[in-house]
Amino acid sequence: MLNSRQDAKTLKSVKKPGCIYAAVFFTLISLPSFAEQPTSKESALSGRPEEVQAQDSGRPEEVQAQDSGRRSEGQAFKRNRAERDRQPQGCPEGVRLAGSINASSIRPNILWIFSEDNSSYLGCYGDKTARTPELDALAAKGTRYTHCYSNAPVCAVARSSIILGVPAVSTGTQHMRSSYKVPSHLTPYPTLLKAAGYHTINQVKTDYNTSSFDKNIWDQCKGAADFSRRDKGQPFFLKINFSQSHESGLFPEKRFKKLTTKAEDITAIPPYQIDNAETRADWQALYDKLEATDRSIGQLLKRLEKMGEAENTIVIYCSDHGGITIRSKRYLYDSGTRVPFIVYFPKKWQHLAPEGYTPGATSNRLTQFLDITKTILALAGADIPAHLSGRILAGDKAEPARKKIFLFSDRFDSAPDMSRALTDGRYKYIRNYEPDRRAHQLLEYPLQQKAQVAHFRAFQNGLTNKAQSAIFEPHQPKEFYDTQADPHEINNLINATDQQERIATFSQALDQRILETNDLGFIPEPKIEEVDQSGLSIYDWARQGNNYPLKDILTLANLVSAQNPDNIATFQQKLTDPNAIIRYWAALGLRVLREKAAPAQEALLKASTDSDASVRITAHMALGNISKPDQHAVALLKEASTSKHDIHANWALCGAKYLEFKNIKDHYQQKELTRGPYSQRSCHDLFLGKTFTHLPE
Repeated sequence: MLNSRQDAKTLKSVKKPGCIYAAVFFTLISLPSFAEQPTSKESALSGRPEEVQAQDSGRPEEVQAQDSGRRSEGQAFKRNRAERDRQPQGCPEGVRLAGSINASSIRPNILWIFSEDNSSYLGCYGDKTARTPELDALAAKGTRYTHCYSNAPVCAVARSSIILGVPAVSTGTQHMRSSYKVPSHLTPYPTLLKAAGYHTINQVKTDYNTSSFDKNIWDQCKGAADFSRRDKGQPFFLKINFSQSHESGLFPEKRFKKLTTKAEDITAIPPYQIDNAETRADWQALYDKLEATDRSIGQLLKRLEKMGEAENTIVIYCSDHGGITIRSKRYLYDSGTRVPFIVYFPKKWQHLAPEGYTPGATSNRLTQFLDITKTILALAGADIPAHLSGRILAGDKAEPARKKIFLFSDRFDSAPDMSRALTDGRYKYIRNYEPDRRAHQLLEYPLQQKAQVAHFRAFQNGLTNKAQSAIFEPHQPKEFYDTQADPHEINNLINATDQQERIATFSQALDQRILETNDLGFIPEPKIEEVDQSGLSIYDWARQGNNYPLKDILTLANLVSAQNPDNIATFQQKLTDPNAIIRYWAALGLRVLREKAAPAQEALLKASTDSDASVRITAHMALGNISKPDQHAVALLKEASTSKHDIHANWALCGAKYLEFKNIKDHYQQKELTRGPYSQRSCHDLFLGKTFTHLPE
């Protein structure tokens, strides 16, 4: 062990610009011995992984990536950091922090560990390529859940759902990298834990898709985890993210210089991916990153044991959503939403464990992230607000599991879209509300993975089969899969005669869940932005008067998803409804019909001058599908140039991308069209000649 002076010197030495990534985790989980006290430098030290800084900044990931390329350290720095990633993000023997829970504590410590962007690619889940002995050992002494789901297939939206214990679509925080307000009566779970007497520590993520709270909801956040700041006998709650396996870890500059996973070790390329050198290289990098993550988790657990707190601490592990190769993260398939979930109750606290808990057990219970939030509050003896929608998994307040789990996806970075789904663990029903959009909208950030670019080029050249092509083609309006018979969800059973009764049941259940949650995703985002700018939360606005008649809107939206020309007359009629949201869905219903909406052209021309921006934008897109796409794209550029806010401008610019417009330089300069990070990204794409279907060389 180093002495205090040496420790402080060690910590100070890693606080150089090129070592920020190492610094945070050197201080992060060095759990203390009982008598040790930190120096002031140790207590004050903070540091954050560069990719975490990017994710917390509120800017689109692809814009951040563009900025990060300008770092003075250059590519050599990034390669060096990638090599440091291989080292455990844990607690070197020489680094100390003070404080310890008294062994006589009447409540358990709770440790919640997240890895990032990974599906169940672990040895304990049967993956023969994975090298994850630490998580395998945790599963061997705990319970491994086989059917746990992230309610959203992307981090900040899932995190928003977790922190408030309700689906992000209920609070208006469902759009990736948004910052809309939520009402004060929706209390983050760390606040409830603090009120129950817990000392709460977060490392390191705080992007909750809202501006209503940040790191201040925690006792400690983003600095050294100083356990001496707790009262004697006070239990702790520690939530920690290990980010080695984040999507960016597959970018060339962030891979390890030498991959230990061999190409021939990759035995199960999904059928919707191309089996080529680029794909195998991505999978090699993924398994190496997961091995590094596993080492970090093992080091954390060993330090917990060394300080004598292992038997006082309930340990929860999961990933934040699925991922991270093509058609996983950002998609409602199991590859994007189904996650590993392991829980360990030490002997002292096994009376709180789920019924039937035994070491090495496997549970098929249907589980979601919302359940974990509510369960943690129950285990801690905290108040549980009535509006929390999860089901308690363990303790004396345990509840039956839900029969179906609600999944949702909306805008990802600069690309608008909207889908909803239900799964019962075997069957999955997906409803795509913008079926004219392609599933993969060529976002800049994931395209930094070489395999995704290679896959798209193969698709362009006609070298992909049906399953491999689907991601670059328009959504199927509705999808239904038997994930037991078809685990990769490539055989859509939506028209199977022997499944129609089951599909009808799922469809009705999805409608019911949308209404129960008061799903705010049916409000076009420019309206959400407008309301938020006025100082009112969209949550409160939607509950005032007849602002948001969701039942009527849902009925119309389901006709949109059907993509049936027989509904043209209904859409034309609804274009004159007094409610702007209903008018928007009517215009969208005509847009998704593309050229088949020609009989409604006159009605759409009137709608293109509507008082509501979402209606105008969508009407111009629909008109461009029928004729004169460039003319309507120019009208959309004018809409962007006169807008005041970012999302409004982004929607208009995305409309021009949708219409495949490539002559933007003849009409505007970039500064005339951008109002923030998302409109900046879409504008940049247009100036490069990039659309939702065209990727320049």
